[in-house]
Amino acid sequence: MLHFFRRDGMVSRKFLSALVALLLFASLFVGLQPAVAGSAKALVDTAWLADNLKKPEIRIIYVATSNQNDKAAYDANHIPGSVYLDIPSLMGVVGGGNPPDKAGFEALMGRLGIANNSHVVLYTGFGGHSFGAPFVSGAFWLMDYFGHDNVSILNGGMKKWAGEKRAMTAEAAKVAPAAYKAAAPDASAFADADYVLKNMNNPKVVLLDTRAADEYTGKNPLGNKRAGHIPGSVNVDYYTTNLNPDETFKSVSDLKAAYESKGVTKDKEVISYCQGGIRAANSYLVLKHLLGYPKVRNYVGSIGEWANKLDPAKYPLEK
Repeated sequence: MLHFFRRDGMVSRKFLSALVALLLFASLFVGLQPAVAGSAKALVDTAWLADNLKKPEIRIIYVATSNQNDKAAYDANHIPGSVYLDIPSLMGVVGGGNPPDKAGFEALMGRLGIANNSHVVLYTGFGGHSFGAPFVSGAFWLMDYFGHDNVSILNGGMKKWAGEKRAMTAEAAKVAPAAYKAAAPDASAFADADYVLKNMNNPKVVLLDTRAADEYTGKNPLGNKRAGHIPGSVNVDYYTTNLNPDETFKSVSDLKAAYESKGVTKDKEVISYCQGGIRAANSYLVLKHLLGYPKVRNYVGSIGEWANKLDPAKYPLEK
């Protein structure tokens, strides 16, 4: 080390050159890390997708809404290259209170033409009801659960894309089936009823009810045998909290303030639920991928299971 210093104590020019070269190499390496890791941003904007539309690794999936005219609207106009994912196919894999089916997930991904190295971009159309269009976040959660890192949601979806008069087509995409091998599921992203029950009174855990306020209070039973919410849970409506009126996601600062004001903080584990784990998946995405919460689970069975299939004496609800 001493040979890098001159006799007058100053650093030699050779050392400075070597140091600059080393720092340049390190900065290049850091810049390449996300590409090497293969991870994608949870959200991509319309300009990014327009620029990357024709890249072979991009696989665009339109996730259906519950609007009865959804398929006809998709057939008439959709983003070029996109493939339609209907709700029964999605929910058949997500399931109810049980963990999602790995073989079913692999078959679904393969049918959609998704390979293990595909960057999947999910988008959806117009909500058509007060719930917005949450199934797209359900598809995101499912892929995240099975370790598909390269999955993103198009921020603003079809509404924003069409509003910007970007390319659309009625032509069906020609997608060859792919061989897909799912990773081991991430058990830390999933909660079942017994896990929720065990943590109802745990001060280190927040039960997050992502439904509308009238569902939470039991005013709107939504066809369930029992109405209300899981005891101790906090109501943070996913739609009004997470999304702007145009259904783009709110800013990180606004999201952070909204959740922290309800006691949903980063130091706690969060278990989100709704009616069937789909709206809850939107808040899962926000907390885990936009705000960086380390421990977030989706109770997929949610109220659909808790209020209709489980023993009321053991699995209580309150209003």
